[in-house]
Amino acid sequence: MQKVKIPHKVDPVRAAAKKLDYDGYIPRDKLERLAGVVETVLSDAEVRLSFSVDLQGLTVIEGSAGAAVKCECQRCGDPCELGLSADFHYTVDEKKARDLGLEDDYDFADLDEFGELDIYNLVEDELMLSLPMVIMHPEGECEMPEGGVYGKIVTENTESNPFAVLGKLKKS
Repeated sequence: MQKVKIPHKVDPVRAAAKKLDYDGYIPRDKLERLAGVVETVLSDAEVRLSFSVDLQGLTVIEGSAGAAVKCECQRCGDPCELGLSADFHYTVDEKKARDLGLEDDYDFADLDEFGELDIYNLVEDELMLSLPMVIMHPEGECEMPEGGVYGKIVTENTESNPFAVLGKLKKS
């Protein structure tokens, strides 16, 4: 099946009534907020979306997204390529989901004033949330920084008493 460009906005209630599925991409130049967080967005975001109505009558958006980005490794400072991926489950029926006690099962998607869902923002949010807290190369792939070490604590003071330094300052 040929991948197509994902529409920017969709009416999720109509899409769920029709049980629409989208398998496509979002162009990388449209991922502006993600580009502001990483050094470079290397690929288009591959997106798979399914709209449906669950057994409780909630409008559900399920899907996955993935993209490749380049960031700076926090350990060595060199560029680091990452593959981001995210799976998500949303509903637009927040009140009904809360009344049924299903707020832990779904995230809630906000609709605009026309009742449409901004898919680009939703996917971009999910990709940004999938970024690791500390971006690093896999263990063993980092270049050792000049004069630096990692994994060991280097101390110049070898005295056993941690307050000995204060005693030296007091004598000065």
